[in-house]
Amino acid sequence: MTILAVDAGNTRIKWGLYSNGHWLAQGWTATAQPHLDSQLGKLPVPEKIIVSNVAGSDAAQAIENMCTAWNSAPHIVRAQADQCGVSNGYAAPQQLGSDRWAALIAAHHLYPGHDALVTQVGTAVTIDALAADGRFLGGLILPGLNLMLDSLACNTAGLTPQHGKFAAFPDNTADAMFSGAANAIAGAVERSYRQLANHPICLLSGGDVDILLPLLAIPAQKVENLVLEGLLRIALEPEK
Repeated sequence: MTILAVDAGNTRIKWGLYSNGHWLAQGWTATAQPHLDSQLGKLPVPEKIIVSNVAGSDAAQAIENMCTAWNSAPHIVRAQADQCGVSNGYAAPQQLGSDRWAALIAAHHLYPGHDALVTQVGTAVTIDALAADGRFLGGLILPGLNLMLDSLACNTAGLTPQHGKFAAFPDNTADAMFSGAANAIAGAVERSYRQLANHPICLLSGGDVDILLPLLAIPAQKVENLVLEGLLRIALEPEK
């Protein structure tokens, strides 16, 4: 079966085409100006399309247009109480973002038998705790790096948007803003890690992972496209 998985986030729409046990192709387009038709038009027509969309109606319309051209109806993922071996510990399971849900399912299947801290570092940062038996314990949402920097620039009189770099103790404003935001995210991940009784594997995915990973004082590893991997697992699950 040929499966197209689509992860529509606030900054990027990522996609992957899967068939016969491996990804045939993967790519992305900017959410603000998506070019899905031109990217996917030359690929084989998928037999199944599965979508996580947390980017709103414009992204949904772009995906719908693509599916209409193929005369296909996508499966839009929403968090469930229980799916693919993962049980949803949210007070209202349906309120959990579909991207977080798919990433948890991916972690459970890629690293079976392990407690995991599933961290996605993008426009927003999510830090989710997953028990080895598949129980989602809950998690955090905080602003991503650029959102923090934009907030400082927009809400303070003396700070303006600047490109900085990380330093332990910066000696200029641009680096001070950047380093403060990066340390805030790293601190949240490390604190979440230490609050779990059994030291979990810490999985990092998302656009800013290469900035965050070197800052962490805990064991952590980069995993590409966790959401796409989770969408694939959902698509492959036998229908009940």
